[in-house]
Amino acid sequence: MTTERAGTGSTATTGAALPPIVPLALIVGVSPFATDMYIPALPAIARELGTTPGAVQLSLTAFLVAFAVGQLLAGPVSDGIGRRPLLLVGTIGFAIASVGCAVAPDVGTLVAARVVQGLAGAAGAVAGRAMVSDTTTGARTARVFGTLAAINALGPVVAPLAGGAVLTVSTWRAMFVVLAALGVVFAVAVVLRFRETLPRSARGGTGFRANGRRIRDLLAIGRFRASVLTGVLSTVGFFAYIATSSFVFQQQFGFSEQRYTLVFATNATAMVVTTLVFRRVVGRFSEDALLTTGLLVGAVGSSVVLVAASTGAGPVPVWCGLAVVTGAWGFVLPAAMTRTQHVGAAHPGTAAALQGGLTFGLGGLGTPLAGALGGTALAMGGVMAVLITAALVVQVLATRRTRTG
Repeated sequence: MTTERAGTGSTATTGAALPPIVPLALIVGVSPFATDMYIPALPAIARELGTTPGAVQLSLTAFLVAFAVGQLLAGPVSDGIGRRPLLLVGTIGFAIASVGCAVAPDVGTLVAARVVQGLAGAAGAVAGRAMVSDTTTGARTARVFGTLAAINALGPVVAPLAGGAVLTVSTWRAMFVVLAALGVVFAVAVVLRFRETLPRSARGGTGFRANGRRIRDLLAIGRFRASVLTGVLSTVGFFAYIATSSFVFQQQFGFSEQRYTLVFATNATAMVVTTLVFRRVVGRFSEDALLTTGLLVGAVGSSVVLVAASTGAGPVPVWCGLAVVTGAWGFVLPAAMTRTQHVGAAHPGTAAALQGGLTFGLGGLGTPLAGALGGTALAMGGVMAVLITAALVVQVLATRRTRTG
């Protein structure tokens, strides 16, 4: 397994213990809870706030972009001051912002609160991923990220089901109350169970110059740039599904909110299964091979969606194609995350920030892109097929260059 590194850094562990895996996974994977839980309610939010579907989708885009920017800001800072302070700020801020979403009187306030929620969630997520690099090495790092991905994959299953259940007894506002409660639980877990994993001797300063130097070190590595680009392209395609599928199935295919929730949850179940498979095989196959396999399967699945939509085959083939794509993500997500952390091992927090920040930020373009093209199954499938295939091409070329070098 190749372990290119930035500068002269090392992946040697600090001697600190890895935090409890379940709360760590939930904090790192907060994004599915903050996005997928309220996706079934997007049409209802638009009706209640008297706005357009595009304006409501902007609340999703706002969270994703803020989540990206927050990681870019927090990652280098965590390499300078440590992980635990950012975890505390992030979890508490997430809870407060969720309350703001719950009481939003209009779509503008909702979008603003979602920006704060995204920034806060990012601080905890990037610090949590860096903790893994602080405390593990080699194949164990990949397995831990695989475990995090497996637990995180439950988010797209549990979150929309929970959201649908909330909608049966209350309104969409109650969903954000639930998220606020989760933020409080996360903060308590950090206070009671998490210890700092980055020793003072390994910290590199917190000024703009120090942060900029860490970013430049990583971006100077061609393989690191390629890994990030692969993540960006594939995530644009995947987020097109996340943001558009509720309108496709409810408005184009006539599904109810509860029936669409079933679609989303069963697709996400495929990801749970494949992340568990990834964890079992990651020691036998390289991360590059697993990432390439995931992107190839994702490209095939998105092509099925595109063909089914263009031929008017109906909702079932589209549903099946999407299940293939989400299943492929069980390989793509942990493999890309581990690969990027290995290449950027000299500055784990900054590597996590660039990988997560640029992926979520630029990848978030997929949320309005499919909607701008019509918000149909055809638009969704087209965006997915083009971008995931492009990610596959970048990954194959980068792997060949690495082997040649």
